[in-house]
Amino acid sequence: MSRIITFGVPPGPDIGAVQALLNKHNPTRLPRSVEDKRYGVFSMARVMEFQHRSGLEPDGAVGPLTKTKLAGGLAKTPADPAGKCIVVDLIFRNRAHAFQDGRTMLRDIPCHGGSTEDPSTRGVFFVDKTRRFRHHTSSEFPEPPDNMQFSLFFNKGQAIHLGPADEPSHGCIHVDMPGAQQLFHFAGSDDVMVIIVKRH
Repeated sequence: MSRIITFGVPPGPDIGAVQALLNKHNPTRLPRSVEDKRYGVFSMARVMEFQHRSGLEPDGAVGPLTKTKLAGGLAKTPADPAGKCIVVDLIFRNRAHAFQDGRTMLRDIPCHGGSTEDPSTRGVFFVDKTRRFRHHTSSEFPEPPDNMQFSLFFNKGQAIHLGPADEPSHGCIHVDMPGAQQLFHFAGSDDVMVIIVKRH
């Protein structure tokens, strides 16, 4: 595993080795990696989750420090995935996916992140338990009223909420209906991790 692995690098055995090591680490909220030697969105999300748990910057790039961390603390018996997670793919297809205990609950929900001027933040976050609103109006952009329905705030003023999935937001994640409602009900009042997968 000599090269830095990130999205878009050609398939190779070093990627397969990373996937195999990820599968030997606990805990995870995501499905165990398919060891296909391809570094796609879900492999990157697994790496970001691991980096966050290990106290590293969750940038999704497997460099020397991440490789060192991956080589240690291996589990003799991998535990079953546990917990809820929403993965937002802003690299490949602009789609959101929801997982519970490693099982896919919602997939391929059209979405759109922030604009170039107001980008969504890459990283690993948790939905704020006190800021989940069926009806909400943006304090910064209050017109029209109730313009952030089904809001799940995860990073300061950034939220997953109802909005046109073919238009950029001001840093939030726009999701069309019925996806916005489905994600809102999926989250409920539970502990939910959010992984925003993007290049920068």
